[in-house]
Amino acid sequence: MSPVVSEASPERWDDETDVLVIGSGAGGLSAALFAAQAGLRVLICEKLAYVGGTTATSGGGIWVPGTKAGLAAGDTLEAARTYLKALLGDFYQEEVIDTYLATGGKVIDFLNENTEVKFDLSSWPDYRSSLPGGATRGRSLFPQPFDGKKLGRNFSLLHPPLHRLMVLGGLMLGPEEVHDFLRPFSSPRALMRVLRKLLRYGMDRIRYARGTDLRSGNALAARLLYSVDKLGCRILTQADLESLAIDHDRVIGATVVVGGVPKRIRASKAVLLATGGFAHNQEMLRRYGPATPHRFSLCNPACTGAGIQAALDAGASVDRALSSVGFWTPASASREKNGADTPVIYGYLDRGRPGVIAVNEQGKRFVNEADSYHDIVSAIFANGGADGRPFHFITDRAFVRRHGLGLIRPWPWNRSLRPWIRRGYITVASTLDKLGPKIGIDPGALAAAVQRHNQSARTGQDPDFHKGASAYNRMFGHNMTWPNPNLAPIETPPFVALRIHPATIGTAMGLKTSASGQALNAAGQPISGLYACGNDQASPFRGFYPGGGSTLGPAIVGAYLAVQSLSKP
Repeated sequence: MSPVVSEASPERWDDETDVLVIGSGAGGLSAALFAAQAGLRVLICEKLAYVGGTTATSGGGIWVPGTKAGLAAGDTLEAARTYLKALLGDFYQEEVIDTYLATGGKVIDFLNENTEVKFDLSSWPDYRSSLPGGATRGRSLFPQPFDGKKLGRNFSLLHPPLHRLMVLGGLMLGPEEVHDFLRPFSSPRALMRVLRKLLRYGMDRIRYARGTDLRSGNALAARLLYSVDKLGCRILTQADLESLAIDHDRVIGATVVVGGVPKRIRASKAVLLATGGFAHNQEMLRRYGPATPHRFSLCNPACTGAGIQAALDAGASVDRALSSVGFWTPASASREKNGADTPVIYGYLDRGRPGVIAVNEQGKRFVNEADSYHDIVSAIFANGGADGRPFHFITDRAFVRRHGLGLIRPWPWNRSLRPWIRRGYITVASTLDKLGPKIGIDPGALAAAVQRHNQSARTGQDPDFHKGASAYNRMFGHNMTWPNPNLAPIETPPFVALRIHPATIGTAMGLKTSASGQALNAAGQPISGLYACGNDQASPFRGFYPGGGSTLGPAIVGAYLAVQSLSKP
C-alpha cells in the first residue's frame, strides 16, 4: 500500500467533503458528531456492513475524571492526576494527561446536556484504587439505555451485540439486570422486572431481528449513530481504506474501495483515522509486541491496522514508548461446530467471586483473580504466558452451580456439566490428583495451591495476592460470603478446570500524535490534514488501564480535541 499523490483538481475526485472520518466506533462517530456541530460536512467510511465497531459489542464504559457528576461525588482533577502519575510511573506524559483531564469532563458534560449521547456515573472504582489518588467511584461512566426503535431504518445498520452475550437469541441485559435474570424468584419485584423485560422483548421480535432495549456499548453506538444521522452526516459502509491522498505534504483525501471499485474522496479540512487499531493484524502485533504473542482478540474483525498502515505510508510514525502493545482480558475458547476456536470474554460474573483460583503450568497460583482483566493477563505474560504455556482457572461444582464459569451459566440456567465436558470447554475430575494430569499440571502442586487457598478462605486473609483488599475486588465478590467476599474454599467435587488465554480488547500502541490528535512524522513534525483518535492513536494511558472505560474515554475525548484543531481556519 502506498500513498496516492494527487493534484487538487476537481475531476480527480469521486466525492468531496470537509471531514472524512475512517471508522465508525466511538471515536469515529464522536468525531463526526463534533465536526457536524461545528458546521462541517462529514462523510464516515466504514469497512464493514455495520456501524459501531468494537464499541457496539463492548461494555460501553468511559473513564473520564472531572465530569460534573464525578466532582459532585467528591472526586477532584488533582486526585486523578496523582493517581495517573502513580499508575503510569515513568510512562507518564504531562502534556497529554493535563490535556485529557482539562478537557474530558467538559466534553462528557457537553454531550450529556446537548446531545442524545448521555452517560450516568457508575459505582465502579478505579482498578488500582489503593494507589495514591485512586477513587472508589466518580470516574467511570456508562451510557444510558437507548430505544433502538428511534433509529428507524438505521437500526439494521447498527452492529449487533455478540450473540453469545444475549439471551433468548437477541435480548440484551444491562449489568444491573443480570442478577434479576439469574435469580428471578429472589423477590416479587425481581420477577416483575424480568416479566416486563420479556414482554417487551416478545413484542420487539414481532418486527425486529433482536430486542430494541439497547444497553452497554450497543446503546452508546446507537446514541452516536442517532446523533450523527440527525446532524446530516453521510455514512458509506463496506468502504475499505486503500490509501491516503497527498498534495505538497498535506493529506487532502483518501481512496476507499467500495464493491471492488476505488472511490477517491477529497477532504477539504482533514482525514481523521478511527479504524480501531491493529488487534487482528498478526504482522503488526509481532512487530510492535513481540513479547506478548497471543491467539485471540475480542475486537471487531475490521481492526486490521488499515488506518495506521495508510498513515505510515504517508509519513506518520507509531508511538512505541508504551508499557504494552495492547489492552487485555483473559478469555476462554469455545470450540464451534466448524472446528474453530472462538474467544469468549471471561470473568464479569465469576472470576472475582469466591471459590476460584488461577494457576500456571507449575500448578502455582500467580495472580489476584479479582483484579482487573488487564492486570490478570499482564500477570500471565509475566509468568511465561508469552511462550504459550497453559493457564487455568480451578474451581469446584459448588462454585459453578452458584456463579457459573465462563460460558456456563449458573443453576437453574445450566443443570449439567456433561455437555461442556463433551465439547472440551472444561476439564472435570473427582479429585485434584486426577484433575492435575488431565490438564498437564503436577497434581501435588495443584493440591498444595488449593489447600493454601482454602486456608486463606477460612481466615479471610490472602497473604499471597491480597484478594478482597481493594474496592474493585469487593465489587465482584459475593456479599453473603464471610469473612472475605472474594474467598471461599474449593472443596466440593467434582473439581473443574477452565483453560484461559490472553486476548486483546484493543491495541494501546498507535500513531504518534500531538496532544490534539494530529499525526506526527518520524521527526515529530505534524502532518497537515491528518488526525487520529481511538485505538489508531497511541493511548494517553501508555498501556496501563486505570479503570472501566479506558479505551472509549480517550476515543471520545480524543475525537473532540482533533475536531477542535482541524476546524480552525
